[in-house]
Amino acid sequence: MISFEQALSELLSLAKQLESEMASIEDASGRILASDAIATHNQPPFDASAMDGYALQKSDKLPNKKLSVIGRVAAGGLFDGSINKNQAVRIFTGAPLPAGADSVLIQEDAEVNEDNIVINDNIDANDYIRKKGDDYKKGEVLLQRGKTLKSFDIALLASMNFPLVNVIRRPLVSIISTGDELVYPGNLPTNNQIVASNTFGLNSLVNKWGANGHILPISRDNKSSINKALDLAVPADLVITIGGASVGDHDYIKDVFRDKNITTSFYKVAMKPGKPILAGKNKDTIFIGLPGNPVSALVCAHLFIKPLIGKMLGTNELANIEKQAILLNDLPANGERKHFMRGFKKDGFIEIFSKQDSSLLSILQKANSLVIRAPNEPALKKGNQIGYFELD
Repeated sequence: MISFEQALSELLSLAKQLESEMASIEDASGRILASDAIATHNQPPFDASAMDGYALQKSDKLPNKKLSVIGRVAAGGLFDGSINKNQAVRIFTGAPLPAGADSVLIQEDAEVNEDNIVINDNIDANDYIRKKGDDYKKGEVLLQRGKTLKSFDIALLASMNFPLVNVIRRPLVSIISTGDELVYPGNLPTNNQIVASNTFGLNSLVNKWGANGHILPISRDNKSSINKALDLAVPADLVITIGGASVGDHDYIKDVFRDKNITTSFYKVAMKPGKPILAGKNKDTIFIGLPGNPVSALVCAHLFIKPLIGKMLGTNELANIEKQAILLNDLPANGERKHFMRGFKKDGFIEIFSKQDSSLLSILQKANSLVIRAPNEPALKKGNQIGYFELD
C-alpha cells in the first residue's frame, strides 16, 4: 500500500499530453488552447469614431463655432476626401475617421442648420476616437496555450478572424461499472439489486473536465464479462472500471488487468475513502480501477482522474490546489490513512459533516469541499485552520 502522494505521482507519470486538432470556433468553448493565439492585425484596424456626431479638426471644436458639413460616413463606409479648417463630416459610431480630422463632436453638442452646424456653448472635450490598435496590436500574444477557452475568449478569437482554433484533442474515456447487483436508471431493480449511480456522476465529471465520456453496459461479477467489457472499452485514452477492485471472492478486476497485460503501476492506497484503487497501462491506454462505493469512486475521481485529464490536456487548471479554512467543529485524531472528509465551506469557515460513510451520496451532494486529514493527525478543535480541496 502506497501513500496518496506517491499514487498520484505514479498515475500522472503514465500520461502524456495528447495531440492537437483544429476545432471550429463555434465548438471551441471549453477546449484547451494548444498554441498561443497571436493577433494577425490591429484592432481597431483604423482610427474610428466612438460616438455618433461630427468629425472635425480639434482646433475648430470651439463654442459657437460654425462649420460646413461636407459629407457623411457610417460604419462600413469611407469618406473620400479630407476635412479642412471650418469643415465637418457627419459620422456614426464605428466609422473610419476621415483624413484631416482629429476629433469627434458628439451630436448632442451641435445645432444643425441645413448644411451647417453650430457648436453649443457647453461642449464635451473628449475626442471620442478609438485609435488604431487600441484594443490589440498585430503580433501581440492575446491568449496563451493551455488556457481553457471561455465565452469572452471565443469573442476575442472571433475578432482576430480565427474561424478555426488549435486545441488539444479531448481524451476518450470509457467507463465500466461492475456488479451483479447493479441496474441502470430506468430499469426496475429486484429486491437484491440497486440502481447504479456513480457511473453517471463520473461520466458527468469527466465531460466537465474536458474529456469525452462513454458509458458501457454493466459488467457482471465474472472474469468473462469483465474481459468482454474491456474489449469494448478500447481504443480509449483512459478506461475506468468501478467496483470489483477489492479482495472479495467476486472482485476480479486485478486478475483481469493482469490477463490483459496491463502493467500495474500501483494497487491499494493509504487513503480514506478509496483504499482499493489500482492503476496501470497497456500501450497508450491508461486503466484505473475505482472502488464500488459511490462516494469512494467520485472522491477518487476528483483526486486522481481530474488532474490526470488535466495532464492529458496540457493544462494546470485541473490541478487540485490545497486551500485553508477555519474549522467549525471539533475533529478526533485521524487514523493511519490520509482521510478526505466531506465538508461545506462558506466565508472562510468549513463544517465537517458528521456522517462520512462512503455510501452516502446525499452527503456528497451537499458538500463543496474535501477536508484533508494527514495520517495520524492529532485531534483538532473548532477554530483551528485546516486544509481542503474544492469539489466541482
